[in-house]
Amino acid sequence: MPLIFDYEEIAGKFYPIIPIELETREKTFLTRAYVDSGAGFSIFNAEIADYMGLDYRSGEMIFPAGVGGHIRAYINEILISVGNIKVSCNVLFSDEFTVKFNLLGRSGVFDRFRVCFDDSGKKICFYERL
Repeated sequence: MPLIFDYEEIAGKFYPIIPIELETREKTFLTRAYVDSGAGFSIFNAEIADYMGLDYRSGEMIFPAGVGGHIRAYINEILISVGNIKVSCNVLFSDEFTVKFNLLGRSGVFDRFRVCFDDSGKKICFYERL
């Protein structure tokens, strides 16, 4: 059974933004993320890691390139829940990430799900790989 989410409307435009839950040993954090098939990693602002009690700077430092250029980020392994399914993912946390949305990228997520973007129907579907 697929997990189906409606696109979110922002300023009259529709985007594949879904609710997710981030989890560490310390805390969980409910948020929303833009599903980005062009992003290798999911990326979140460092304030989220701080709130969750995660020493994100202990992770490997990398400088991923994106549309906005290079930023310094740190790889950390956390659990991400999409619907009721938890996935262990390597994600990036950065205090230089200033985009308005969290990004849900391919690493861990697209390995676990087949993801279908239905732009005309304004829906995104996640089919769990068994």
